[in-house]
Amino acid sequence: MFDVNEPKRISAKLLFTICALIGAIVFIGIYSVRVLDFSNVGWLFDNDSDLRQHYVAWCRFRTDPWRFPFGLIDSLSYPNSMSVIYTDSIPIFAVAFKILGPVLPQTFQYFGLFGILSFMLMGGFASILLRRFIESDIQCIIGSVFYVASSTVIHRMYYHTALAAQWIVVAALVLWVYNELIPSNDRRIIYWALMGFVCVGIHSYFLPMVGMILAVTIITQIARKKVSFFASVPVFLSFCASGLVNLYILGAFYGGTSPSGPGLGTFNSNLNTFINPWEIGQFIPRLNLFYDFQYEGMAYLGAGILLLFFIVAGGMVFRTVRKIPEKAFHTDPIYGRMTLLLVAVSFLAAVFPNFSFNSIKLFWAPVPGILEKILGIFRSNGRLVWPAMYILMTAAISFTAYTFRRYRQIGTIVLACALILQIADMTNALAARHAIYSVDHPSDTMWDDPAASAFVEGKSEFIFLYDENDISMPTAYYGYFHNMRQNNYYFARDIGDKVRAEIDTYRAELAAGNIRDDAVYVIRQKDFDEDPAFYEGLGADMLFAFDHVIFKAGTQ
Repeated sequence: MFDVNEPKRISAKLLFTICALIGAIVFIGIYSVRVLDFSNVGWLFDNDSDLRQHYVAWCRFRTDPWRFPFGLIDSLSYPNSMSVIYTDSIPIFAVAFKILGPVLPQTFQYFGLFGILSFMLMGGFASILLRRFIESDIQCIIGSVFYVASSTVIHRMYYHTALAAQWIVVAALVLWVYNELIPSNDRRIIYWALMGFVCVGIHSYFLPMVGMILAVTIITQIARKKVSFFASVPVFLSFCASGLVNLYILGAFYGGTSPSGPGLGTFNSNLNTFINPWEIGQFIPRLNLFYDFQYEGMAYLGAGILLLFFIVAGGMVFRTVRKIPEKAFHTDPIYGRMTLLLVAVSFLAAVFPNFSFNSIKLFWAPVPGILEKILGIFRSNGRLVWPAMYILMTAAISFTAYTFRRYRQIGTIVLACALILQIADMTNALAARHAIYSVDHPSDTMWDDPAASAFVEGKSEFIFLYDENDISMPTAYYGYFHNMRQNNYYFARDIGDKVRAEIDTYRAELAAGNIRDDAVYVIRQKDFDEDPAFYEGLGADMLFAFDHVIFKAGTQ
């Protein structure tokens, strides 16, 4: 594919292994070995609420009975069931460890394992991607660390945890650049089908990203007349079918849950995304955003990668001025065109429809209602910038190696210095994360207070008489240990109408004087203050705690 010489090199498997081990070392250096302790769950609570959501939902999914679709959770929004897909609990891990549940301890988490595997796979696949363009194995090894410690991986890990598995995007790029080396079309079908299955099994937002790369792969091979259009159709269908089948068996379409959500254009990328350090970098001033939620489209390349672009540009200018003959980087211009196309599609998909630079809105593209609903399936479309980001990163590293191809040792030194700059730029963000995860954290909930736990003892369910999620997560975790279900929880897709309909049913029961003997009711203090006579008239035992009123059937 590319016009490079092939010196004696280590095997691709060995290179993958070395860089995977480096990925593991980087992960432990940032997050410590404590998160790898399956019984250590405190760090999952004393952190971002989304991380609590992922873990607590897995706990409830684990103890709920099996039924089809296999990914349904019954005990968090009873009587409404929701798919584990909408809790971001990494479905493929959630299902696998639910199978093992009977032999696992009650306190068990797999998020540390997921994290280190993601870093390892990112290092491994990045090295194989770079190997296609770079002659030096040591340069591939150095380059792989840029991917392992990329700003988007660091940003997402243990926040939107599943989205830190961006090795999926890099793996898809590997399939693209090695496509013609795959020995048969049957293997291509299997590889891309596996990609579709894995995307859904980890996070469905990877589907459109990998889909872009697959489309470019097919266009490239057809343009080069390596594979016919008709031979490409099964490859495309295998990807789509495997993704849809996995969505179905995990329950994504169960109960009429709409996969679409509001906010298209609010969770997009800002046009400054590649140079805006947000809260990750420290050497470049932080730039403004039009919406705060545009952090969803953050794709900061890092000071080291930006430096490499300047070096590559300087080399191009130098060779042009000195009229130094240039050897083609690749043998067929179609690859360059397809690369530019993929970067453009990825970037435009991420910034659409709100084209803004810093805090200035340039224009908002009109979106018809039905199209807005379709695009709302991936309403946080800023994430779709990641293929473009990793292509730019690959270009910076590869062209740097190419610029110094006649002076390989200098090229290696340049890449190493750029990597040092890249890590130094992120030092504050990395240190902050290490400080969080390298110490012990408590995992008790407010329900573990002696008075509260004694009050709810022997009951089988929590009934929230409001639809907010202020204490739904700690309540669900307490319920996990005490076999108590609940009617309200936070999901990635809104089922508020169903929850409110059930709340209306519960309120009607109470108005009729009926209190469920096996239930603990939870209301907010302000709701009680609005109509204290109603609640006091129920003749129920009441507990005023943590700005809420909890009541249960009384003895009157």
